[in-house]
Amino acid sequence: MNLQEIFDFLTIAEGLKKLERYKGFVYWRDYPFPQRYESVADHSWRLALLVIVVEKKLHQKLNIDKALKMALVHDIPEIIAGDASPLGESGTGDDSHSFNEKIAKERFKRECQAAEKIFLPLGEDGQVFYDLWLECEEKNSFEAKVVKALDKIEALLQILSWTDGRMFKKHLDFTILYSERALGIDPFIDKLWKLLTDKLKDTFKEIEETEGE
Repeated sequence: MNLQEIFDFLTIAEGLKKLERYKGFVYWRDYPFPQRYESVADHSWRLALLVIVVEKKLHQKLNIDKALKMALVHDIPEIIAGDASPLGESGTGDDSHSFNEKIAKERFKRECQAAEKIFLPLGEDGQVFYDLWLECEEKNSFEAKVVKALDKIEALLQILSWTDGRMFKKHLDFTILYSERALGIDPFIDKLWKLLTDKLKDTFKEIEETEGE
């Protein structure tokens, strides 16, 4: 990358700091208490921090350099493609990329196009970013699987801090079910998932649907 390409890329990346996570999603938009919606860039930062924190706890050696790069670029295509709700409009994920294969393929296609538009103009360096992003999305390595698993762990941490246990029961059920995708990659991540989901259950205070109206 030359200086102009670096400037252009970092200017585009600014968009991740302005993309608010979960804003307008089902359940989130219905809660009666105010939210400070964090940016997707905030999420990527704590995901990278998670990678550093768990590295020595994993039962298999992790290429930390590769995993950190994946964590930092994994959501960049959302600047163009958008941050799609895993809940869908139904709140179950049946009409979103979470549990609908057709929608998942359409979303992946949009994100591939966005990744190409953002990364490939950077030449060889951009190709490296694109390849790392694609490897992460397709979970083609241990590093990719760890990053994708910790992506779900970070979301659990976020929900715990935002809701303080006050949630719609259907939202809690979906959150736990969807986060199960973090399981089976490494025993330590499994333990971390259990800690966080137990905390969600233990602190749960149900909000009635009418409270959010």
